[in-house]
Amino acid sequence: MNKSKWIAVAVCAALTAAAYIGSTGLFYTDYRPIRNYDLVAFAASWAGLIYMLIRDSKQKDE
Repeated sequence: MNKSKWIAVAVCAALTAAAYIGSTGLFYTDYRPIRNYDLVAFAASWAGLIYMLIRDSKQKDE
């Protein structure tokens, strides 16, 4: 993986952490259970990133 892909993974991890903290109120208010909507959004964003990484690695092999 090159530098831009590592940056994409780091940004996705940071956004996931920020969304998790914002959704649950972790560290700043009463804890709320995470909603199913948020879990679907997390899974979709990570699945999209993984798909793009796999697609790009296969294109380099050709």
